[in-house]
Amino acid sequence: MTGKKRGGHQPSSKGFRPGKEPAHLKKQRAKAQLGKNPSWAQKHAVNAIAGRSPQEVRAMVQAWGRTLNAGALLLAIGGVFLYGWAVPAGVAVHLVSVGLLFLGYRLKKQGAGLVDMAETL
Repeated sequence: MTGKKRGGHQPSSKGFRPGKEPAHLKKQRAKAQLGKNPSWAQKHAVNAIAGRSPQEVRAMVQAWGRTLNAGALLLAIGGVFLYGWAVPAGVAVHLVSVGLLFLGYRLKKQGAGLVDMAETL
């Protein structure tokens, strides 16, 4: 009888239950799913969402939306005061405020899609 050599195989490693793998592995898998040439926005969306639960993503999207709306409100109020100093400055600040409101609107529209993406990643 000859004994088996134990040096020829690697020890088995435990697998992770679906959805319970570490965040860094989820990010690696999500980046691999992006393909060869993803856009800048796709890369950053995956980096922001991968490894987070859908509840965390929902809370993050709501916090971003509140921050954008609060910034737009503060800039709008500041723009009113700037009209007394210089009209072009007030107009510029109001344009930035409208831009923030637009970003908040887009984030609200895409928030459900980001939560869905978090569920699939």
